[in-house]
Amino acid sequence: MSSIITEELRFRKLICEYAIKHKNNAEAARRYHTSRQQVQRWVKRYDRTIESLRLKSRRPHSHPNQHTTDELSLIKRVYSKFRHEGLAQVYTEAKKRGYTRSYGSMCCQIRRHMPKTKESKQYYKSKWKPDVVTYPGEKVQVDIKYVPNECLLFNTNGIKYYQITAIDEYSRKRIYPL
Repeated sequence: MSSIITEELRFRKLICEYAIKHKNNAEAARRYHTSRQQVQRWVKRYDRTIESLRLKSRRPHSHPNQHTTDELSLIKRVYSKFRHEGLAQVYTEAKKRGYTRSYGSMCCQIRRHMPKTKESKQYYKSKWKPDVVTYPGEKVQVDIKYVPNECLLFNTNGIKYYQITAIDEYSRKRIYPL
């Protein structure tokens, strides 16, 4: 359980101490704007430690319709043998062997109890290394781009225009020749 003391736990402790001091849950509930029944529950649980006022789990300990160990072992056996044919085939085979529950509950138990092993693909690390550039002008990237006629502010008379850009890899300077 977490050891963090929240503001809510301090508030509950304050209410419990007030109710115990004045021996009146209703008065504490009115003063701190909560219900008398809630104050009564907190005071009943309170043992002078803030941990006793922490929220408890609401999860049930058991369920009357939960799968039995025999049903779970049946599902595991059938699933290990027929999983490559699909869950419908697993369900049909389990029904033949005495399984009485629904298809959905069988799928739920398979998801919960049989972890899916995913085959991981092996990716090889690339051996590519960038070229080391030591001085300006050693390596230059050149880019040529067509300029659409709509971008030009003059009559082209059918001539196509291109923009050429050179980028020096060492200094990262751009050059636009005219």
